[in-house]
Amino acid sequence: MAAGTVQRFSVVGPVTGGHTVLLTGGLGGAHLAPALARALGPARLTVVVNVGDDLDWHGLRVCPDLDTVLYALSGRLDRERGWGLVDETFTVRAALEALGAPEWFSIGDRDLATHLMRSEMLGSGRSLTVATAEIAARLGVREPVVVPASDVPCPTRIGLADGGWCGFQEWYVGMGATVPVRAVECAHGPAAPATLEALLRADAVVLGPSNPVTSIGTVLALDGVREAVARAGTVVAVSPVVGAEPPTSAVAHHTMARRHLLAASGDEDSVAGVARYFARHHPGLVGTFVLDAGDAADAEAVAATGIVPELAPVLDPDGLARQVAAALARSERRPAAVAVPLAGLG
Repeated sequence: MAAGTVQRFSVVGPVTGGHTVLLTGGLGGAHLAPALARALGPARLTVVVNVGDDLDWHGLRVCPDLDTVLYALSGRLDRERGWGLVDETFTVRAALEALGAPEWFSIGDRDLATHLMRSEMLGSGRSLTVATAEIAARLGVREPVVVPASDVPCPTRIGLADGGWCGFQEWYVGMGATVPVRAVECAHGPAAPATLEALLRADAVVLGPSNPVTSIGTVLALDGVREAVARAGTVVAVSPVVGAEPPTSAVAHHTMARRHLLAASGDEDSVAGVARYFARHHPGLVGTFVLDAGDAADAEAVAATGIVPELAPVLDPDGLARQVAAALARSERRPAAVAVPLAGLG
């Protein structure tokens, strides 16, 4: 797709009978959201995006996951880097570095415009939901609707192996996600009203191929979200791990981070390990777990968790979306699982 063009959606696959909510982080949402909108029909999909990675940068509110999803839906995402806009320049970053500003977090010049606009709207009293809708509209993204998981800052904190604590981006970007982690603290703040409203009218929920701890777990930790997801009845999770293929350069950093974060929660970074994570920390919530067809040997281990395995071409967005849509349609005909709420991530 050419840079700067707006993604156009048309239904190309099976459609469920109702509305679906995709809970996701940035890279997983960028991978699945556009294709799932094509498979289901964009009006039948709401995308709820993690805000635990958000940060304040030089006085501006930066929402990396929200922006990555919006840029992907508008056809502007730099998919080679996995973040930011295509054909980006970094003149402001270079000028800040010349003035002695910290160099660990990078924002492009056109990406900066997004953060300026968002911060101005938040400063004028508008909610993050309203600001996100306005930015989406200006990017040409009206459907599917994209909403933040919360309207207030709900930062994820990382407990380092040396006993200290830091913000997620400080660890993930500033430390390169190389420092061992002993704990992850997800904020238990209020969910955005638009998020709860979307979940309460949803017939199905998809947990995207994102980090299960700091992209999906952070959303489920917000007040009322896990209970609202459980009421949807049909919950399908997509594996962020594809064991049959080595990670590309755009996802290698995410893979390393996921390994550390899952280890901190006592889990393994593998296809079956992610399924066990959901079964252990969110028992009864996930009914179907979609794994890559190349990892078919792991299906038995997934089934042993009590979750139904479903094979799909996870690295092919449209093939994955069609299979997810088919899994949703089949799950609608199965009895819903009963979710048992927990106090935290275990």
